[in-house]
Amino acid sequence: MLLRFRASNFRSFRAEQELSMIAGAFSDRAETVRNPPGTDEGVLPVAAIYGANASGKTNVILAIRFMSEAVRNSHARWEPDEPIRLEPFAGQSDAPSTFSADFLLDGVRYQYGLSLSPEAVLEEWLYAYPLGKKQTWFVREKGKPISFSAKLQGDNKTIERLTRPNSLFLSAAAQNNHEALSPLYSWFSRSLSFVIGERSTARPLARVLSDDADLRNKSARLLSLADLGIADLSIREVEVPAYVKEFDARLTSLLKETMKSPPTVLPFEQGIMREFQFLHRIGDSTLPFREDQESKGTIAFLCLLAPVFGALAKGGVVCVDELDDSLHPLLAIEVIRQFSDTASNPADAQLIFNTHDTNLLSASVLRRDQIWFTEKQPDGASQLYPLSDFKPRMHENLENGYLQGRYGAIPFLNPGSFFTSTHEEKR
Repeated sequence: MLLRFRASNFRSFRAEQELSMIAGAFSDRAETVRNPPGTDEGVLPVAAIYGANASGKTNVILAIRFMSEAVRNSHARWEPDEPIRLEPFAGQSDAPSTFSADFLLDGVRYQYGLSLSPEAVLEEWLYAYPLGKKQTWFVREKGKPISFSAKLQGDNKTIERLTRPNSLFLSAAAQNNHEALSPLYSWFSRSLSFVIGERSTARPLARVLSDDADLRNKSARLLSLADLGIADLSIREVEVPAYVKEFDARLTSLLKETMKSPPTVLPFEQGIMREFQFLHRIGDSTLPFREDQESKGTIAFLCLLAPVFGALAKGGVVCVDELDDSLHPLLAIEVIRQFSDTASNPADAQLIFNTHDTNLLSASVLRRDQIWFTEKQPDGASQLYPLSDFKPRMHENLENGYLQGRYGAIPFLNPGSFFTSTHEEKR
């Protein structure tokens, strides 16, 4: 489980910002708080982030994803002679970008962090807390040998020699089958999943569901319960059109020529693709609908199901940008409840999302310590802060308070002059 995440000098975040999944001293919805081994603190299964457009909500999710991808790709896919592709805060390109995560894995708490410049890894560190006592497993500083603890068993020095200046030691260790560090690499590469961007096609999910009958049945059942008019799902294989095959062949050739590690199987290399059929009950008949005949909301909901069910079954953290995108509020509430309920979430999976949907604030599905805000400061930097800073009362109307600007993180408009000024500009 994720306990805390911190990032600085990334996109709109200049100073270090922290997202904490540690439960506060609130009694509402106490049954949703987890008490996993490895920490004496209660841990929350859900965090919701609110804020105005361009306030930095999405950047919280993107910062977590950047750290995940750095761990997964830095040794195997980052080019030795190319700079690290950072996105620093405007005007701070010379300052390091830092990321750190405090998390639980197999009953042990870990703190892992990294500091990067475009040229190299400046710092990298890993602390472990078996039985609650801190152990410094390794500390890395640019220009110095990596300092290893005797507690970290493995061929550390050999792997250190294989670690490039612009790759992470944790990534290199996993690529070389380091027994103690490979599980931590897997936490970043497999336990963190992201739903970001346009959710307009379910085709990638079709490939997943075609190989997982249990997940397909669960998805169909939830779609049916969601009152979308869908009785069941089926997946069929169809031949790829000739023009798509031609494009795929050209893309395959280009990738093999230009990429160091090209994909082994490309989407349409086999000449077939899988597509959904949505089975609707109409009277006494069941009729199949194509994906392009379904609503955008149905597709958006379906695209959430694979990462959601995967995490609920095995554990992990699902990070969703704009949970309410094309999604009915009742469906969003149901997704949150799946993570909050210990019966449907026995593996202690977590959901982190941003949203504009203020209905969730009054739907009794979120604790007061699960609500976060982002707000742009006068200098353009984003600030991430919790609702708990305002010490809200248990029965306080959070939705009204937020819309009235009591907690900040909303756009301040002058409704009477907004369109007037726009009209005058056109004149």
